[in-house]
Amino acid sequence: MKRDLRFFKVFTLLLLFHSFLLLSCKKEEITNTQAEQPLKTTETARKKNSAVVIFAVGDVRTQDRKLVFGDHITESDTLVTGKKSLCDLQIVESEAGVVIRIKEDSEFKIDPSENPDGSDVNLALKKGSSLFKINNKLAKNQSVKVSTPTMVAGVRGTSFALEISKKGDSGIQVIEGSVSSRPAIAEIESLPEEVKTNSQAIQAVEASLSKNEIVLEAGQKITVSKTYTNKILKDTGLNEVLPQIQDSISKGDLSIATQKLDSMSGTSAETKIKIEEKINAQAPIKVEKTKEKDLASQLKEFEELIAIEKEKMENESSRKSEIAARSKKKEEALIKRIEQITGKSSETLVLKNGTRIQGVILQEKDTYHVLTTEGKKSFPESEVEGTEF
Repeated sequence: MKRDLRFFKVFTLLLLFHSFLLLSCKKEEITNTQAEQPLKTTETARKKNSAVVIFAVGDVRTQDRKLVFGDHITESDTLVTGKKSLCDLQIVESEAGVVIRIKEDSEFKIDPSENPDGSDVNLALKKGSSLFKINNKLAKNQSVKVSTPTMVAGVRGTSFALEISKKGDSGIQVIEGSVSSRPAIAEIESLPEEVKTNSQAIQAVEASLSKNEIVLEAGQKITVSKTYTNKILKDTGLNEVLPQIQDSISKGDLSIATQKLDSMSGTSAETKIKIEEKINAQAPIKVEKTKEKDLASQLKEFEELIAIEKEKMENESSRKSEIAARSKKKEEALIKRIEQITGKSSETLVLKNGTRIQGVILQEKDTYHVLTTEGKKSFPESEVEGTEF
């Protein structure tokens, strides 16, 4: 009887120990799952926009590769065009059919979306000139924003051109539809997000600049000069404070940087009032009108910026053939564009196997290069029968 009792006690202890182990493992599994969950959520929280090259001529590259017809770029890429070069891009994820033409000596980037679903397309022209066409009307929850060093443009369904001069002035010209535009200050835009969000001084700048927003209609244009934004920095005192806070920012002392900004004119309330007064006192930006002849000429170029359906752009296996089909529809206009960029007339290269390739022909030693609507195609001289005008 005693032995049976001892056995029962041992069995009970073993059972309790086994249950404890199971519960501990389960708890650890739940804890690990919960710990992993935020990481997974963070990774998939924000949809990223990207673009595909649908037409390119000349030297088009990112920081680590040369881009050709059909190549893909993301938010981590900065696209640069050289002399006598041009690149057309289409945003892949947008149903609005956003097509951008980046002209020679330009620098362009896709900025991160502010909405988790990527419904806002944020673009940045850092240098040079570009054309922007939104082929389809944007839904209510969608937006397209383009920033330059001195300007931010918000659009819904329109065609417009942006140009940054060598002095840093930004000009916008609306071809179709309407664009809302306001001044922007590069030195403020480059501040850490935490400083921009928490600083009352910076919030006052942003709010005051937003009040100076101008809605431009087709045929209207404005220029926001670097002189204009520099005057705002000087009048508000930000030109002296911004360099002083860079050391705090580099050390990660963002709260100290914020405090210095907000106390530059006394209390935070006094600083805010001074900023609002100084920005509101700026001379209004002059709205000019585009000549009818120039408007008609530019409308013709925008006709080349047709978009491919979103579903077809997202399908990587058939994307390139869809882009080629698009180029075929606009072949005549795109060939003329290649001629204009290169300063050479197009010809037809005839191969010995009977194949004929139309484009601008360049010969380099024993190799023939043909600049076509689908990019550069190269052939050894041994395969070439001749050329035809």
